[in-house]
Amino acid sequence: MAEAGLVISQLCRRPGPRLERLLEACGPWSLGRVPEPDWLAGRRHRRSFHWGLGPAEIDFKKAFCREGLDWRLKELEVELFSFDLGPAARRHLLGLPLSRPLGPSAILRRSRAALAMVRRFYRGPMAAENYNFYPTGFYDHITEPDFIDQYLTELDLGLVLDLAHAQISAHNLGRPIWDYLQALPLEKVRELHLSRPWLPGRPGLLAVDEHQAPGEREWTLLEKLLKSGRLPQATVVLLEYYRDLGKLVKAQARLVEILTGP
Repeated sequence: MAEAGLVISQLCRRPGPRLERLLEACGPWSLGRVPEPDWLAGRRHRRSFHWGLGPAEIDFKKAFCREGLDWRLKELEVELFSFDLGPAARRHLLGLPLSRPLGPSAILRRSRAALAMVRRFYRGPMAAENYNFYPTGFYDHITEPDFIDQYLTELDLGLVLDLAHAQISAHNLGRPIWDYLQALPLEKVRELHLSRPWLPGRPGLLAVDEHQAPGEREWTLLEKLLKSGRLPQATVVLLEYYRDLGKLVKAQARLVEILTGP
């Protein structure tokens, strides 16, 4: 059965009573900050760790060691280390490539070398998170379901399915969202991240990632995915929303209801 949890990388403040209750009630956590906040220390929740860089980026190896992930992953006892699948450029700034966009073979080659370095320090399972598509030249290939499947297979990775990223890619590529989701290797999903992106009401405008609280569109997609039978039984569904504690508490209750319902 799927489990409900939280992405807590941006929950930086020391928790009050309501957040304390939520943290204690939720299942797994996904971290994204080093060092771990003091108020998280000692809590025995299952942890994953998401690194917001792609292995093909020029800074991936340096930043991995500079931030101390070579030993922090062991210290935190994480059960999954994940990272972005992309971008398809060695250097970039604000969504624009500062170096020549990489083709599929170069992305695979550079990612393989970077992950070989990671595996010297971390022996556990790893996963890549699907990226948004924007027409800037360095989101090509990495948002195509066939390439995502090839990438995960050749590098022996699971998939972190960011549902908002999938909605953005489908809209910006001009594809129906359910068709795009069904084309992804859903059988390889380890975590599913849930938030609401901004989707324009008409074609020709680009969708963007806003990390809003899930709406009915997201809940419906989640329920449809769960009923499809293609997600692994052990999938962890994590809310990736931070802005309003009241909305977060309500969203967590809705998520638990969906995952434990008939």
